[in-house]
Amino acid sequence: MRILVIMGSPKKKGNTYNATREVEERMKQMGGIEFEYLFLKDADLKMCSGCFNCVRKGEDLCPIKDSRVKIENKIAAADGVILASPVYCENVSGFMKNFIDRFAFVFHRPRFFDQKLMVLATSAGGGLKETLDYLKKLQIWGFGTPVELRVITPPWPQSDALQKKNEKNINNAADKFYQKLQEGRQPPNFMQYMHFRFLKETSKLGYLPADLEFYKDKCEFFYDTSVSPLKKIFAPLIMKFAFFMMRDMEPKS
Repeated sequence: MRILVIMGSPKKKGNTYNATREVEERMKQMGGIEFEYLFLKDADLKMCSGCFNCVRKGEDLCPIKDSRVKIENKIAAADGVILASPVYCENVSGFMKNFIDRFAFVFHRPRFFDQKLMVLATSAGGGLKETLDYLKKLQIWGFGTPVELRVITPPWPQSDALQKKNEKNINNAADKFYQKLQEGRQPPNFMQYMHFRFLKETSKLGYLPADLEFYKDKCEFFYDTSVSPLKKIFAPLIMKFAFFMMRDMEPKS
């Protein structure tokens, strides 16, 4: 199984890299695992210009020519993806944020359904929850519910107690991720299902032609799967409420 680590740290061998290497060592003990590291600091991934072409017209019409497509292909070829970032000012690093911005179209048109996700953050303590909560939103790219790993890395020598705590968290997360890699595609959770329903409905407005084309032949979900009856019952009610609350955003008649 192939794991792609997308490293958001500007340091080649800092706390975030070291924590990820511990995950790698643990998983390799279980066998059949190959890791590849993509350092965003070295990647040819230019800053998003905010033109919105990728969302509205399609990612092929992005005016920026760099390695974005190559990176997407790397993700698609992997069995698992680890998004790793230090906490900078209560959130992900600038490199990680730009990576996410450049893949904005995947929020609208998810595609990584055959990959599993781990989200990893390091910090002296502050901002870990906020950073991981943000990274976990990427489950709607198709990954499904991610494995979460927080590692506390103070700017002074770690106590024995903290070292043991970090080691336990790393081993538990590595074990969970390894187990998740054995799973195939899963039925959507409620968040994923509502994401599908909302985007399919808004695509019908016609203002996002790439979305309209993407969703025209999708009925129940992004791929053939079973959707629980309860989700089907409650989804329309929530959709009606959501669109009522967003009524001021409707297109001008």
